Amino acid sequence: MSDNFYRAFEDKHRGSRELIKSRLEIYLPFIEKIKEIQPKPKTIDLGCGRGEWLELLSENDCEAQGIDLDEGMLQACTQRGFNVKRQDAIEALRNLDDASISVVSGFHIVEHLPFEVLQTLVQESLRVLKPGGILIMETPNPENIKIGTENFYMDPTHIKPIPSQLLAFLPEHYGFSRTKVLRLQESKELQAIENVSLAHVIHCVSPDYAVIAQKSANTEFLNAFDELFAKEYGLSLDSLMIRFENRLSGIEQRATQAEQRATQAEQRATQAEQRATQAEQRATQAEQQLALLLNSRSWKITKPFRIIGKLARWLVYGLYHWLTFSPTSRPRRIIKQLLVSLKHYINTNPKLKYKLIQILNKFPAIKNRLKKIGSNNTIDNKIEISELTERGNEVYKNLNSKFKRLNKEKF
Repeated sequence: MSDNFYRAFEDKHRGSRELIKSRLEIYLPFIEKIKEIQPKPKTIDLGCGRGEWLELLSENDCEAQGIDLDEGMLQACTQRGFNVKRQDAIEALRNLDDASISVVSGFHIVEHLPFEVLQTLVQESLRVLKPGGILIMETPNPENIKIGTENFYMDPTHIKPIPSQLLAFLPEHYGFSRTKVLRLQESKELQAIENVSLAHVIHCVSPDYAVIAQKSANTEFLNAFDELFAKEYGLSLDSLMIRFENRLSGIEQRATQAEQRATQAEQRATQAEQRATQAEQRATQAEQQLALLLNSRSWKITKPFRIIGKLARWLVYGLYHWLTFSPTSRPRRIIKQLLVSLKHYINTNPKLKYKLIQILNKFPAIKNRLKKIGSNNTIDNKIEISELTERGNEVYKNLNSKFKRLNKEKF
């Protein structure tokens, strides 16, 4: 495109150099494994753009070359001193010798190519790669609904989205030893979120993905990459849909349980209402039966007998308490009260008290019996000390001490 349009477009919509470099660091573990066997590996980046990947490779001790057709992009790379050339990707690969390159990369170029050209790119990459070398192809992920239906078409040079299964099949078909799909650039926070929403399903599947294909090599070389190829990367649409469906199932279960609890509560309320109605009916029936009984002829006829029976019970009860000498009988309580009063009178008349004591000393049993009368009616049992004022408490102590002195001369 002319007038540096595409460079300006990339600067606005692709992201800053720092952001793109940080995203590309996910491929460095693969580069490190290659460096263990092939020191200072030679790499070629097809569609190198502004050169973020070339910069990262140079910083990690790789010999990096970039290829692009856009003059604005190449100018950005040249300003930074990168080894770049304006050339078609297929032409650049065909100019390379067999098994001369350790890494072939193409970030966001496959969606710009006709499928036939993409097939040729994969075949030529296999030819120029050394044994164990890798091909990296990164592209927008159409599995992300937002990307596949809208964002992909922001770039006017895009042809059509490529599903990850199709892009992974190409190197498998043309002879690469193994391939790995890496889903990229998803929200890291979303990995730990359990309550996935519909918005997450639509927007948050990994927006990009890459296919990494490795050329055949000896077993020892390939085994060094086993852990990297076994690792799972990113968020797929299926994984988010499963989590979303699990959330819906949980909501549905909780709603069902709440509905069941509401139904049970309603049933209990209905049962309580029924019991209340039954109790009200029984009360009404009892009132009716009582009214029938009170208005019945037999109740009216037997009224004199009930009155006589009541009087008889009162008379018998009264006679029992008057004629029997039980502890609770009326005569016994009256006699006891009279004796307590008499005892009090004697205690207040010292001369009379002295004469009686002289007489009672001859009858110890009677004296001890008389002592017990009114013993529970002392001043101690009639006064609540806690209720007295300070002055009342002082008066009480004086009276109590006098009372104790008098008790020494009691019967």
